[in-house]
Amino acid sequence: MNFRQLIILILGVVFLAPLYVTGQSFCGNTGGFSLTPSTGCAPLSVTVKNLVPKSENVTYAFDFDRSRTTVPTQSETTQDSSHTYALPGNYTILQFGSANGTGFSQCTDIVVKETRAPNAELIVCPSGKVRLMLVNDSISKAYDAIVINWGDGSNQSIDPKSNTPFVDHTYSAGTKPAVTIRGRYRNADCQQKIVAKTLTGSGPQSLATIVIKSVSLQENGEAKVLYEGIEGIPSELLIENGDGNFVSTGKSGQTGGTQSVTVPGLDPKQKYRFKLSSKNICDNLIESPIVASMNVMEGTLSLDEIISVSWAHLANTENLIQYQLKRDGSVVFTSSDALSYLDTDVKCGNTYKYEIVAIIENDVRSYSAPISIEPKTAPPGLVTQASVTVQAENVINTQVQLSGEGLTSSYDLIIERALAGSSDYQKVSPTDNQSLQFVDNAVSTNENSYCYRFQYENACNLRSPGFSQPICSILLSSRTPEIVWTSDSPFTEPVGNYDLHQLDDQGNIEQTIPKQLQIAHGVDLASQSSSSFQIEAKSADGALVSSSNVLNFRSQPIILVPDAFTPNGDTHNERFEVKAYFILEFQMSVFDRWGEVVYHSQNLADTWDGKVASGNAAGGYYIYQIEAVDTFGRKFSKKGSFLLIR
Repeated sequence: MNFRQLIILILGVVFLAPLYVTGQSFCGNTGGFSLTPSTGCAPLSVTVKNLVPKSENVTYAFDFDRSRTTVPTQSETTQDSSHTYALPGNYTILQFGSANGTGFSQCTDIVVKETRAPNAELIVCPSGKVRLMLVNDSISKAYDAIVINWGDGSNQSIDPKSNTPFVDHTYSAGTKPAVTIRGRYRNADCQQKIVAKTLTGSGPQSLATIVIKSVSLQENGEAKVLYEGIEGIPSELLIENGDGNFVSTGKSGQTGGTQSVTVPGLDPKQKYRFKLSSKNICDNLIESPIVASMNVMEGTLSLDEIISVSWAHLANTENLIQYQLKRDGSVVFTSSDALSYLDTDVKCGNTYKYEIVAIIENDVRSYSAPISIEPKTAPPGLVTQASVTVQAENVINTQVQLSGEGLTSSYDLIIERALAGSSDYQKVSPTDNQSLQFVDNAVSTNENSYCYRFQYENACNLRSPGFSQPICSILLSSRTPEIVWTSDSPFTEPVGNYDLHQLDDQGNIEQTIPKQLQIAHGVDLASQSSSSFQIEAKSADGALVSSSNVLNFRSQPIILVPDAFTPNGDTHNERFEVKAYFILEFQMSVFDRWGEVVYHSQNLADTWDGKVASGNAAGGYYIYQIEAVDTFGRKFSKKGSFLLIR
């Protein structure tokens, strides 16, 4: 660390740091210095002279911020007594040092005046008309006046603080002299240093940035149009209402930046096209791209608790990027080409506000007037399609199919049950039942027949006019050698037909035997030693279906185990294969002479090829152990031996 750095550090700790801690300014009043000059024109060189007796290590910061709360860095300070300000502005000089062991500081302000030439653009027309566009920046505002020398013997002075954006001048035909501008102070300060700028001019400015940014139709019939203007360029808003001709809206302006225009007296249900007509200084008319308004309406499709929305617009000259459909201010659907939407996330009794937004190339947007729609619904009709199916000894499954009007996204399907032959129906479905399928496990299907009826209540609390006609389960029982079923119709109306299903062990239908209106079926026990049956009834129109409990016929299990096999590659008797009949569950283990398991399977279809992990199993006797469950659910075992011949 050099001596100067040490001094700054010491002074910062001893004097400046306490001021920082207390939040005070570093500018004290214990120092003193003279400043020559105290004001002037850029570039300005100044000299300071220390006036503090017996002072040491006097340091200056020539561009100090009075509001800062941190110690100036070494690069911001100097012990030189002179400094040159290249740019105009208001500056503060901070002096700090020590005298008699005590730190001191002092601040003095200095004003450096602007001398640079104002910024401007000169636009020249073939007719001799020119426009000087003055840039409204800090340079121009620093002066009391801007003096324009048109170069044809005429001068003009303008006040930059009056926010005059441009000045027009006309030359005689063929004359295109250079134009000079310079700033001026009221008291003629800096006259020798003020710089002049010569403008040679360019052709008419581009008006491509004068465009409509958004069109928004309102419910009250107003259209709000936002567009980008250019200072000094007159722009008029035109409208076309479908006949192909654009007319003036009476709205115009010549202000730069984003402008807002309101066009009253429109029909929010109609579509309109808008464009801007602008005239530059050379009287050239230029039209902006067209932006069409949007129109959203209720769709023609009428569904229960579903709102249909559609939209349309007139052709734009820009490319469409996306439609956004808003519901109550939030986007619920987007598409680049769809012109309709079915909103299923609505509830009856509520009103929803929809608005369509077209997002067009170059971030242009068109908003429709919002519309309010309430979802429709109708009273639901009677439940006419249903089924009752016995699934197990203590389980009945009911299934309803809904059709017609009045169906909503949420509902309560009310289900009541009674014993067959009884009129004492009790509700068995849960509150606000939202499922068309109901599982009733509080029944005994091998002992009783049960009747069910259904009623639908939609989200608007509208119910079907009554309960459906009852559907009863069918009780199927054995009366050897016949199986018989409930003689009473499971429906209020007569049965259309009965079908007897013969099932496999997994409950799948192997064969369907039409029984017409019969209520019994004879079983050939010799040929059907293992069968399961279920009866199904249908109403005459097929809309109502009832299925009975499952009745099972099973014989004693049979397991056939070979006493030898020869896995020698001659394609005969190559695998150890067990065959079994009337078995539900099966597992087998094969042991060698040392009691090690060499083969195990839980699938009756699997066979052993005489191989073990190390290769071919040795020839000789092996022990098998079989554990099985028959079709009645009874467990039994079988053990024996067989010979593997190599």
